[in-house]
Amino acid sequence: MKAYLKRMRIYFAEMFSIPQHALLAFLIYLSIAVFAGWVHKVGVTFVSWDSLLGAWSIFGLWLVLRLMDELKDEDIDSELFPHRPVPSGRVSKADIQGTLAGAMLLYLSTHALAGAALWTALFVLGYSVLMFKRFFAPEVLRQSLVITLVTHNPIVPLMLAQCFVIFAVNHGLALNELRWGLIAPFIVMLWLPLLAWELARKIRSPEEETAYVTYSRLFGHVGAVVLTGGVQTIAFCIGLYFCSRFSLSSAYLAILALGLGLTYLGYLRFLLHPSPQTAKLKYYAVAFLVSTELAQLIEFGRLVSWAGV
Repeated sequence: MKAYLKRMRIYFAEMFSIPQHALLAFLIYLSIAVFAGWVHKVGVTFVSWDSLLGAWSIFGLWLVLRLMDELKDEDIDSELFPHRPVPSGRVSKADIQGTLAGAMLLYLSTHALAGAALWTALFVLGYSVLMFKRFFAPEVLRQSLVITLVTHNPIVPLMLAQCFVIFAVNHGLALNELRWGLIAPFIVMLWLPLLAWELARKIRSPEEETAYVTYSRLFGHVGAVVLTGGVQTIAFCIGLYFCSRFSLSSAYLAILALGLGLTYLGYLRFLLHPSPQTAKLKYYAVAFLVSTELAQLIEFGRLVSWAGV
């Protein structure tokens, strides 16, 4: 057991930072909770069962998906990324398989007493299994990064919708009582920054391109940046819609604009001087993602009724 834990510490340190993912998961769920609380006129507790379950629902799914990718991409990693923990032999395939089984069991067991959230958790986990199996069309997906993105990325809005179900169950709301007409664009607004991060992390400068398929290889580094920035701009426009419809504060808009502006500067720097140093665009995508979450948390946290801590 000690040897296993030591190997998995290596894996998590290099491939899945637990503190960073846990913090982001908690931030995302809280931004959902304060919005849902404000929309449905119910109190929100900062630290509660639903906030812990909601954050774990996000974190646990991320962990499951990461471990599934480790097994699914075993051949590619062995060829193109031999330095990573599993291809290098520092972590065994059995370690990943055992951890994945444990993570899936824990994900379901923690939702067991969450009413309708258990059934939606089963659906989300089932979709992740389809992703793991490449929707039983492995050759089609291996040959197209775009088809892979289109079939795999819907797991994100499903994950976010699952958080609204958790909130509803823990606040005594029936699912048909939820204001899905407002929730749907809100989910899209939170989804698009995560989609942009997925795009940005696979953008490279021309000199960095290898046999590994990236979006910059498919669309050119300019086209890939324009696509990523366009996705983020749509998220910003949804924020503008909420700001206008509900007369939100100028701070809400300012936080979104600051995050998008910093991201644009990073993209412009890369486009003017494409190089391995300027190509680390995923960090700018993370900045916009965090600014989007903070805008919701600060604005709707200010408006919502707090039930305690």
